[in-house]
Amino acid sequence: MADRGNGIRLFNNKDSLYEIFEEFEGRSDDDDEEDGCSTSVLASQLRYFVIQEYIATPLLLDPNEISLSGEVKPMQELRGHKFHLRTYVVASGALAVYMYKRVLALFSCEPYSPPRRSDPGFPLSLVPHLTNTSLQTQREEKGVRLLDELKGRHILSGNEGKLVLTELDITDIQEQMAHILAEAFRAATEQPIHFQPLPNAFELYGVDFLVSHEPDKLSCCQFQVNILEINAEPAIELTGARLTWILKDLFKAIEAICVEPFVRGSSDRVDSWEVGEVHYEMRKCLDIRVRGISRC
Repeated sequence: MADRGNGIRLFNNKDSLYEIFEEFEGRSDDDDEEDGCSTSVLASQLRYFVIQEYIATPLLLDPNEISLSGEVKPMQELRGHKFHLRTYVVASGALAVYMYKRVLALFSCEPYSPPRRSDPGFPLSLVPHLTNTSLQTQREEKGVRLLDELKGRHILSGNEGKLVLTELDITDIQEQMAHILAEAFRAATEQPIHFQPLPNAFELYGVDFLVSHEPDKLSCCQFQVNILEINAEPAIELTGARLTWILKDLFKAIEAICVEPFVRGSSDRVDSWEVGEVHYEMRKCLDIRVRGISRC
């Protein structure tokens, strides 16, 4: 597998998958040096391949509907952009999981259009489809927003901007994120070779989600949250200078939840939280006793 968006390709049949393998086989180190923007990788450097369903109905918003300076874009100029959500997650002890509620929305710098098979001479641009920061070199701070800042923005997927994203929609999205995190970490504890939570320890993760939008469904179910990946070494610089303050609050919350109880020798205050409660902008998603590990 590769990172930083390298090696990601779209395909819809067996023949196009073969073409991707042939592309990788045909590249060399010299090709990579000549094309600094290439996302190709050498097949000889790959040990595993992951096939993941392409979400064809992403929620689309215009990050610049209201600019950072407060200017409102006319309705007829709005363009739907794909984005993913980044939340910071703390796994503490063995095991409690907390989700930081100040969620980032990271937008593509190009408007979205459904993928179509490209001409061999003009390969498909991945920029509207992959919101990976390493590929979005033109995003700048205007393409990084807090999820809460998107309340009231017109939904540009499936209904031509007739609806807006509401506070209830955002709450529902965060509820789904918390549920997915609980299930993911619960499943991870069943694989101790790969995940070993320890008492008196904590780890910070960056977890990415994609929201799909199916307006034909009932209003309570029109948004579906999908997990993209869990990063054990999160790139906290994704916030940009404007939102650096959320990182300061994040580290203060980690101090209160993970460090102070260890220094005081008592974690009763933190342990008394119920799953779903929010303190220090951290929502407890999971609280279980991992088999074979005692709390200290």
